[in-house]
Amino acid sequence: MFKGDRNFTVGLFVSIAIAAFVVFVIWLTGRTGAEAMTRYTLLFDRDVSGLAIGGPVKFMGMNIGSVINMDLETTHGVRVQVDIEILETTPVDSGTYASLALQGITGVAVVNLASEPGQHAPLPEPPRGEYPQIPVRQVGFAALLSSAPEIMAKLDIVLTRAGEMLSDDHRASLGNALGNVETLTSALAGSGDALAALPDDLGRTLADLRATVDQIKALIGGLEPDLDQAVANINRTSENLARLTARVDELLENHADDMGYFVEDGLGEAPALLSETRAALRDLEKLLAELRDDPSQLIHRPPSDTLEIDP
Repeated sequence: MFKGDRNFTVGLFVSIAIAAFVVFVIWLTGRTGAEAMTRYTLLFDRDVSGLAIGGPVKFMGMNIGSVINMDLETTHGVRVQVDIEILETTPVDSGTYASLALQGITGVAVVNLASEPGQHAPLPEPPRGEYPQIPVRQVGFAALLSSAPEIMAKLDIVLTRAGEMLSDDHRASLGNALGNVETLTSALAGSGDALAALPDDLGRTLADLRATVDQIKALIGGLEPDLDQAVANINRTSENLARLTARVDELLENHADDMGYFVEDGLGEAPALLSETRAALRDLEKLLAELRDDPSQLIHRPPSDTLEIDP
């Protein structure tokens, strides 16, 4: 029988139990309480049901911290601000993102951090008095649950439209359409011989087209020498015209003075020449008239001083 102080025994037992519990918690979390911690901010646009203060924060499945604060942020709409505290040694950069993950079937949510592969720049410096912000993504089963209301709404719309399509009027239209399809199928079945002959007809048509193309090619080949000769003649004519034009230009340039003299003096005497020509034509016309009246004037012309006496 133990004869010592029972209070001492009970206190010793309780102390050992508490120490064992602390050791167990340290072993479970992998933390001793002396590690340096860093705080970050997460902003969730959707429901964060299941997440509570003190909830674990994991990085690739390892416990690295906990949730220390939750509040509503209304600066840019209504969002849930979650402040977390994680080990300072956690590799957090601009490629790191946070998401909610459900733990087991109890509905308890945990914050899960992950990082995209590759090298990334550090997170941007936050404004004074605020914590660095880690972007949030909706991934996994939590994203599916958060999108469930929208999916159900769209599914309800689809079912409603399907119900409208199965109404009496639409069923009648669908029956008529199926009847038309059956009629068309029957008509095609009756035209099986014509359809079977269609490939042969197409083959013959293509053969005729090839023969026509060959004939056109042969005709073009036969005309090609004549076309070349015609082009050559046109080129020679163009060259002759060019030479003629050059000679006319040269002639005008060499006799520019003579042409100027002709235009100034010769053309100036043209009106007098025309007047004298008209006078000569009038005299000639008068002479012809006298000869027509008295042709003997060509042989004998009476003296101008002869006096005629009437009998």
